[in-house]
Amino acid sequence: MAVEVTVDGEPTLTARDRMRQQDRPLEERFTVDFIDHDAADGQPSDGSGIAWFWEQFGEAFSDVQREDVETIATPTKVITISTLAGTHTGDWMGHAPTGRRFTGIRNVQVIGFRDGRASERWGSTDQLGMLQQLGLA
Repeated sequence: MAVEVTVDGEPTLTARDRMRQQDRPLEERFTVDFIDHDAADGQPSDGSGIAWFWEQFGEAFSDVQREDVETIATPTKVITISTLAGTHTGDWMGHAPTGRRFTGIRNVQVIGFRDGRASERWGSTDQLGMLQQLGLA
């Protein structure tokens, strides 16, 4: 994994790691005015929406693996390019479990940070590729 940290980007990586800790309270991870610019259908656009999405994703794909390919950290943003893999073992987007596995699905996330907490998010995942591998598209 390649990591590029610009001057004063290290605190942003620390904030990103804290944001990923699902056992922490939302107010420690997200600003009150957090906005998800690419929220999934039915997902709240505040910090609770991200927590909801990853909880649902984890229930649908019990063995999710994320491999970070590249991470760039600045004082205000962390950009991560990763690949995802997982086995469809629970309901997802109205689809019953297929037992099939998806691999190599590209995921790009840009998270803005302010005061040590996530303040906004943009993201893109190859959802069509994932659904095709699962036999759902």
